[in-house]
Amino acid sequence: MTKNFMKQDSQLKKPNTNNGNHVSPRGGVQHINFGEDDQMEIQGFVFSRLKNNICWFFYILTIGILRLIFHWYPVWHLKSTHNPSDLRRAEKVLITDNYTGKLKTHFVKSVNTISSNNLNGKKDVANLLKFRLAHGETMEEPQIRVIKCKKLIYIWDEIRGNFVKLAGLENGISKKDLHDFIKGQSNDEQIRKRMVYGTNQIITPQQSILTLLALEALTPFYMFQLFSLIVWIAEFYYYYAIAIVIMSVAGITTSIIQTRKNQKNLKGTVSSTSTVTVKRGHDTYEEISTLDLVPGDLIVIPKLGCEMYCDAVLLSGSAIVNESMLTGESVPVTKTALENNTYVYSVKEDVNHTLFCGTKIIQTRSQGKDQVMAVVIRTAFLTSKGELVRSILYPPPADFKFERDSYKYIGILAFIAAIGFIYTIVSKAQRNVSPADIALKALDIITIVIPPALPAAMTVGKLFAIQRLKNNRIFCINSRVINVTGSVDCVCFDKTGTLTEDALDMWGVVPVSNKQLGKPIKDISLLESTTDVFRGMASCHSLSAIEGEICGDPLDVKMFESTGWIFEDNGYLEANPDPYTASLVVRSPGLDANNAVQEIGIIKQFQFASALQRMSVITKSPENDHFEIFCKGSPEKVVSLSREESIPHDLYDQLKVYTQKGYRVIGLAKRSLPVDVDYEKVLEITREEIEKDLEFVGLLILENCLKPETNGIIQVLKDANLKIVMITGDNIQTAVTVAKECKIIDPDCTILEILTTRPSKQESAAITYKVIGTPTKAIATGNNDGTFKDIESIGEKDKKYCFVVTGEAWGNIVKYFPDLIPTVVTQGAVFARMSGAQKQQLIEQLKLLGYYVAMCGDGANDCGALKAAHVGISLSEAESSVASPFTSMEPNISCVPKVIKEGRAALVTSFGVFKMMLCYSLTEFTSVIILYGIDTNLSSMQFLFIDVPLVLHFAVSFGRTRAYEKLATTPPRTSLLSFVPLVSLALFMILTGVFQTFSYYYIQTFDWFTPFIYESTPGSITRFSESYENYAVFCVSMYQYIIMAIVFSQGSPYRKPIYTNRILMFSLTLMTAICTYMAIYPGNFTQSFMELMVPPQFDGRIMILCIAAVNYVACHFTESVIVETVLGKFICPKFKRFSKSQKKYAEVIKSLKAEDFWMKISGEARFSKNGIDNSAFVQSETNLNTRL
Repeated sequence: MTKNFMKQDSQLKKPNTNNGNHVSPRGGVQHINFGEDDQMEIQGFVFSRLKNNICWFFYILTIGILRLIFHWYPVWHLKSTHNPSDLRRAEKVLITDNYTGKLKTHFVKSVNTISSNNLNGKKDVANLLKFRLAHGETMEEPQIRVIKCKKLIYIWDEIRGNFVKLAGLENGISKKDLHDFIKGQSNDEQIRKRMVYGTNQIITPQQSILTLLALEALTPFYMFQLFSLIVWIAEFYYYYAIAIVIMSVAGITTSIIQTRKNQKNLKGTVSSTSTVTVKRGHDTYEEISTLDLVPGDLIVIPKLGCEMYCDAVLLSGSAIVNESMLTGESVPVTKTALENNTYVYSVKEDVNHTLFCGTKIIQTRSQGKDQVMAVVIRTAFLTSKGELVRSILYPPPADFKFERDSYKYIGILAFIAAIGFIYTIVSKAQRNVSPADIALKALDIITIVIPPALPAAMTVGKLFAIQRLKNNRIFCINSRVINVTGSVDCVCFDKTGTLTEDALDMWGVVPVSNKQLGKPIKDISLLESTTDVFRGMASCHSLSAIEGEICGDPLDVKMFESTGWIFEDNGYLEANPDPYTASLVVRSPGLDANNAVQEIGIIKQFQFASALQRMSVITKSPENDHFEIFCKGSPEKVVSLSREESIPHDLYDQLKVYTQKGYRVIGLAKRSLPVDVDYEKVLEITREEIEKDLEFVGLLILENCLKPETNGIIQVLKDANLKIVMITGDNIQTAVTVAKECKIIDPDCTILEILTTRPSKQESAAITYKVIGTPTKAIATGNNDGTFKDIESIGEKDKKYCFVVTGEAWGNIVKYFPDLIPTVVTQGAVFARMSGAQKQQLIEQLKLLGYYVAMCGDGANDCGALKAAHVGISLSEAESSVASPFTSMEPNISCVPKVIKEGRAALVTSFGVFKMMLCYSLTEFTSVIILYGIDTNLSSMQFLFIDVPLVLHFAVSFGRTRAYEKLATTPPRTSLLSFVPLVSLALFMILTGVFQTFSYYYIQTFDWFTPFIYESTPGSITRFSESYENYAVFCVSMYQYIIMAIVFSQGSPYRKPIYTNRILMFSLTLMTAICTYMAIYPGNFTQSFMELMVPPQFDGRIMILCIAAVNYVACHFTESVIVETVLGKFICPKFKRFSKSQKKYAEVIKSLKAEDFWMKISGEARFSKNGIDNSAFVQSETNLNTRL
């Protein structure tokens, strides 16, 4: 049925680019990398001597404070010392990276000039610099203007009037042009390029201890602490000042050590050098450092392998490569020489001919005595390894909502501090307090309201969560992601190696017999070795022998081992005098009926490519006078390359049977080349020439079982109302079957496969669907005439459906139907045949819809998606997992609920700690403001007792409460500024102020009470004196800090009850006992040390306990009943549906439910003749390739 879904927010139309696709109307603002994932704004500036002199005047006037502020905000410094200008004459540029419209990252960069005369004054070298830009144009200039941002170089292009990214040879170059580099390039040409491209080295920042110390100490947090220390020392508040100094030194030291350690580890991982042999022209070779390599250099790959220090394209021979650093797959892959034709080279499409930086060449094969040669296409940070390192150095920002709200709260506290500051000045000035005393007390208010220990306290919950995950063999390299994990409401899974086992088992083969598929043969030994299916199984693979062990794709290994034949790999031998001898040979283990050993030589391989969905080999047997081709791949692709008369008539029915059982089905075909095609022609033949007119010979059936943990974990996640999505590169039928088996798709759910057609001269692009595995009840009433009524009835009766989409359909939807993306993504359950780039694209779309997305994969083809997701969980121990925040040592998805549970516990802990620290500062502020009314204050020891034993001690033990065993059906709140947290804080502080004020006035009603009399010696700072008012306010506030630790320590459904946190319970009990001791019967030393004036009679002391007890009951009732239950569970959810801040995906779901989804379908109906249930691949109106 051709259909138009409801039109959604236009922002969601852009699947693969950042916001701001149009040039900003502001003058001077342009874009670099326009329309790409890394699109950024750029604006030019020129130096202004007048502005600079004015700034220097204010630097001196503010004693350097203004310069410190400019250090924190470089953009302010740039705009204060420079004038905007066009890029053509800019001396500095401001580059703005706008991440999904939520957070902007700014880079201030200088524009530098590179001249061909800059290299050691060598004017005899050719005076034109040579380089290539991202749009594929090769340039030669005597002088260029460049900027460097995020480790990439941008060069000024006068024609385009903008800075364009420097590139290697990967863009817009034909394969023939790459083969032209076989001659090598001269030393002079290399120097001309190296002046632009720089050293071939991935240099990661490694700052000195002194630099790290300065950068850490100059942060706003530590500057505020320095300000606080000055105020405290001036007030003789030495003890707490010393405690803060010790904590700050420990914090700075720990941070420097950790940063230095991370920098060393990263440098040790990515930085290394060696020597390499390069060809300089004709038969001239030179050994140089890998640091000197530039694009265009022709390098020799040693026969016994090496490590790659650049990206290069193989021009001759073949190589066996370990790419685990990039893909997470430890299985070696075979790389072959690039074809010499006029097609344009593509890194993605020609991955089987490309050697990537950081990978390990295990061994090489060459024809005869020829060397294995490769041309360098990318160096340094332009390489695939450089891109991975850049993603680590510049990760996407996380924790947006929580951090933004916390900064807003700091702003609110600053406003309250300003009010207290003004109140202190006015009230004390009216009582003729000395100016020095007024200044100190007013500044002290600021240090009280804005707690210096807040950032340290906020990290506690994260650190404990990370440690608990580590105990479960789950490692986290980015603590900022922990809180975001608590917000996850959508989990995406790769299939193979994640939901299912890595290893495939050979289930059997189904050979073609008399133009129909025969009975499946499970025991391969019963299959005649002379049959085409058997010979294809023995030879159509990309296996290699490393130290006598067969290595390669698990599918190939299982397939070949099932034949029982012997594999010989002679390609690594130094001497192979006969170039016409196959280096790869497979032979039977014994004699055949003619007392001869059967053998097949593998002459040429065309490696498997995910875009092509197939691989093929050219073979030669001694008994044959012609070459044979065997091709295997996805059934739909192999069928499309086969002659129609060779396709069994029951193929589609059989495919449905096997794929719906969850088997991995591989199609196999063959072709014989004409006798006149000799060995030399075979070596030059292209893939397109042989992969056609094939004869379909059978199906290979492999089974890929679910991991034992999969079903249970998926059910746990579904019970928690999380959206579950499978994103795989596998066949859609197999993916759907696995999704149904593990209950990602419910048994009663109507499954709709989205089908698309591209526009042609006769028709526009169309989008259709077919129902897969329709429940019997849904089609029982269908009239099978292909009318709209059938489909309408499904929607009306079930109201439960999901979409399954192939990578091809997804690409067409993105290109031709962007308005449908929100609906497809919201209702999508399975996305099959997806490339790595498409996986990443889908993740970005889920994020744009408002989902907090977790991606779990084994690292193979998942790196982009793992990086794009809010939370990436890698099941691979490979180096690629460095780009993922979480890495599980257990190779199954049991880690996912653990990570989410700990994330939720950490998020709730962060909320609780933040609320506690906020209320702590405001409670202390309330005490001080009350006492300031009579010109007294808390003593230094009282401040110290509150700040360290009470608050900091509780904050540290607060996060030790473990995560709740069961995942709740809704994630915790993510906004500190939402209605419930605001009401919670407001009510708590109202109660705090009321009870402190009540105690202040109530103690004055006793007969023994004597009021505090302020006495001030002229010219000196007032000393504190004991008072009953101080006693009442301080003692009640002591209990209030204990109360807030209890009240804000939320338990279920995200954390275990507070009593399970033994350390916190011990701390609460101990501190309650100490507070009671000080309030009821403190010793003389305690009274003197704490500067307490204890009431002479017990009635006043007992009164304090009663006030504290009532305070606790009121706060606990307010928080647990009024806030959490009445507001949180009953009132707010009812009003949430009317909220304009509802997430986009919720709006999509709501709109689909509000009006019957099927009534939104418009356009012409397209049905096949067999009615609604089109899942059987029935041949009808469309061709075989389309049907499959």
